[in-house]
Amino acid sequence: MSTANTAAAGGALKIIQLYPEELGVAGDRGNVMALTTRLQHAGIAAELVKHRRGDAFVSDADLVVIGSGPLSAMRNIYDDLLSIAPGLMAMNEAGVPIFAYGSGAELLGSGIVLLDGTVMPGLGILPFRAVRTTERQVAYIITEIAGGQLVGFEDHASRWEVDSDASAFGKLVIGGGNGDGEREGVLIGTAIGTQVGGPVLPLNPMLTDALLGQAAERRGFSYNSGKPHAALDRYAKKAREVIVRNASYKFNSI
Repeated sequence: MSTANTAAAGGALKIIQLYPEELGVAGDRGNVMALTTRLQHAGIAAELVKHRRGDAFVSDADLVVIGSGPLSAMRNIYDDLLSIAPGLMAMNEAGVPIFAYGSGAELLGSGIVLLDGTVMPGLGILPFRAVRTTERQVAYIITEIAGGQLVGFEDHASRWEVDSDASAFGKLVIGGGNGDGEREGVLIGTAIGTQVGGPVLPLNPMLTDALLGQAAERRGFSYNSGKPHAALDRYAKKAREVIVRNASYKFNSI
């Protein structure tokens, strides 16, 4: 648990990270660190709960983060995920922000079609279906979202089929995204699913701040970034500039 000066009316914001070992292999720790650090710089206490298999589910969190991992890891946590599904669904319906990356997002979708044709059912929180492919997308990625331009790195072998009545998270500028050449990720209410890694939240402070703003507003107080965040924003800006300059580079492997 990390602490800072507590906002006048807010108390600590509680962040729950699901399965940090199994679904935390692609910079997901960096995403959590970006959230807690920016809260601390804003003078708001941050409480981090790491949910592992067999733990009692903490249903009063203010923000949910789930990351990515290989199929073997997804299978390892699958039964536990099903057991906490009612709690996650209730939090989603209550407007708790959910940020899901990679295979973690796929588990929150309607299902995952594996290479052998079998389907791993998802929780149905995010309105899309993932279809695993033999072709891997490894590249920088740039997409336009409501708050501006999102940049990062993608490494996946999935096509995301967003429901016809649902919204993509962003409009693809460069990269593979959902596989249709136009869209990236999926967005519904306060729940986001994305393939943009890097990790994405340290690289994109505007997205991190948007998530924290939603969580704080739901608790009845304000989150604002300012001078204490300047150094973090400067580092992110320089890293983003490198990605934009090299966005057309194609990786053969990682």
